[in-house]
Amino acid sequence: MDLSPASQPPVPADRSTARRRWRGVAIGVGVVLAVLLGLYVYQYVTKGRFWRSTFERMVSERAGRPVRVAGEFQLYLDPNIRFRADGLSVANPEWAAADQFFTARTIALDASLWQAIFGDITVDDLVVDGGRLGLERRADRANTWTFGGGELDIPHIVRAAVTDTRIALIDAPTKTRLDIAIGDIAGTSAGTRRIAGPLTFAGKGSTRGAPISFEGRLTTPNEAMTGGRLGLDVAGTIARTRITVAGTIPGATRIDGADLRLTVAGRNFQEPGLLFGVALPATRPYRLAANMTKLDREFRFTNLTGRIGDSDIAGRLTATMAEDRPVGEPRGRFRVDGTLTSKTLDIKDVGPLIGYSPERLEAGQGVVVQVAGRPRLMPDAPLATEALGKFDARIDYRATSVRTGKLPFDNLRLRLDLDDRLLTLSPLAFDIAGGRLIAKVGINARNVPVLTDYDIRLTQLPLGKLLTGFKVEDAGTTASIRGRLQLKGKGDTVHKSLASANGRIAFVVPSGTLWLRNIELAELDLQNFLTALIGKKLKEQRQINCGIVAFTVTDGRAIADPILIDTNKAVLRGRGGFSFKDEALAMSVEADSKQFSLFSGQSPIGINGYFAKPGINPISGELLARAGAAATLGLVATPIAAIAAFIDLGDAKDVNCTPILAARRDNPASRRANARAKN
Repeated sequence: MDLSPASQPPVPADRSTARRRWRGVAIGVGVVLAVLLGLYVYQYVTKGRFWRSTFERMVSERAGRPVRVAGEFQLYLDPNIRFRADGLSVANPEWAAADQFFTARTIALDASLWQAIFGDITVDDLVVDGGRLGLERRADRANTWTFGGGELDIPHIVRAAVTDTRIALIDAPTKTRLDIAIGDIAGTSAGTRRIAGPLTFAGKGSTRGAPISFEGRLTTPNEAMTGGRLGLDVAGTIARTRITVAGTIPGATRIDGADLRLTVAGRNFQEPGLLFGVALPATRPYRLAANMTKLDREFRFTNLTGRIGDSDIAGRLTATMAEDRPVGEPRGRFRVDGTLTSKTLDIKDVGPLIGYSPERLEAGQGVVVQVAGRPRLMPDAPLATEALGKFDARIDYRATSVRTGKLPFDNLRLRLDLDDRLLTLSPLAFDIAGGRLIAKVGINARNVPVLTDYDIRLTQLPLGKLLTGFKVEDAGTTASIRGRLQLKGKGDTVHKSLASANGRIAFVVPSGTLWLRNIELAELDLQNFLTALIGKKLKEQRQINCGIVAFTVTDGRAIADPILIDTNKAVLRGRGGFSFKDEALAMSVEADSKQFSLFSGQSPIGINGYFAKPGINPISGELLARAGAAATLGLVATPIAAIAAFIDLGDAKDVNCTPILAARRDNPASRRANARAKN
């Protein structure tokens, strides 16, 4: 057999080519592996420092803003992704006040390469030291934390350690600037999922021009880290108001379903409200606490308790936020609904609600102020008309008793309705010394100037119990008072609205007996007044046949129309009036005795001075001229039937003044008054 090479069959050309190809592939793979291995060894040995410029360029392009590393840089596989940068900085947009969005003295992380290949980045370890985060939002709501057309995406972090890190916040829409220090954090979400040590924070700054400071801690860091409920214990001060919040919320960015206890304490409830454009009422110092939760658009405040001044308060409130509107459309008004109660309401705590200075009340300076050298009693604090347009409200309030120091007030009820700057208090009612006062007050701030409508009714107030409150022994007084005040005025304060008011005031004493003694009304000088009018026999019982004290009010000036009190001993008539503009009194009262006495020819008694400081003196020519010129007063100008209908007495016959009003105008007292007015 011939075994020489020449005798072997030839190898097919395609098989030879395939072998060469596989040999080349193997060599190529070997070269690639060798290169990769070389690169891996090189990047491992060099810690990937050569990637620095590439990292800065690629991340800057993705973020849409410059990213720089000032110091040490490492980026390599081991076999996971290892990253470290000293002096890392991420720039803010050009419009921002701060140059940098984020800087860190050192930031280092280890991340899973396998998960990163499939697009799910998980950071196994994160270290941040000396971090500074600058967050800013401008007036058009553009912000610094939106990158490349999207929000900042934070990956899942298994273990973290954060030291010496702060956050600076500038928010133009709310005029807020905060500097927040984050307490050192060291923890893990793997295995036992525990954070070692407290997670604390503290900050200070300002919002809407008011200083703000706060401190707090995360009470459930480990539960929150796994997506569970977030426990908070935070306390802060803003606009001289101390606020504490303790409890849990469902998550770091969710508040629906929160279970929080909120406590608020301060000098004046109006102060924090003004910061946020909410027309909260002025108050004396207060401390309130309530459970707070949120469901959809509702913030619910339940189990509300506390004190405002010397009054207790309890109940519940619900604030319903306005529905979101597209950008450019006006924001809707939010709404407040609630039910509030007090066991005891101190009358001093009502003062700030109608415009009296809570600071003056708290300092014991009273409600009277000097204006142009004259005492002013009516409050002149302006209504926050603009803020009233930002929310609607319906509040029901009840108080078992009202502490006044003199008169017994009980069973107060108030219903407040606010609908787009139309404020209505109806009913505003309470028992007073056995009678009942029922009022309706409407304030229309939709109009410029503000329109105010007062309608106040007094039903069957026993005069004896009323005088007892002023230390006057009633001793069987059976007379009662009914009355009504109906005025309409313009202006954004109580003083302005009454100073421009038109309407009518009337009080009626239908009949009864009156016996006065032990009078201790030094401030009213009632004893001297009655002594001068009807003699010194104050212990004698007087039968009142009728009594009418009525005024017609025009442009803030009230003219007696009429003033008449008929007793079994004398007829008392009044002239003149008063002014809501300067609170001046200019009246005269004259007694016409039905029996001969030394007092039957006496001169009128003048009532002068001001609401806050009235005076009682013998009549002067000037005062009489003012009183008489005020409309020689037509004592019969208004029929008794019209007054009875105005007060809603039911039957004008109940007021036995008709014979007196129908008497001849030329009676001795009238002749004397007219004669003096002409002189």
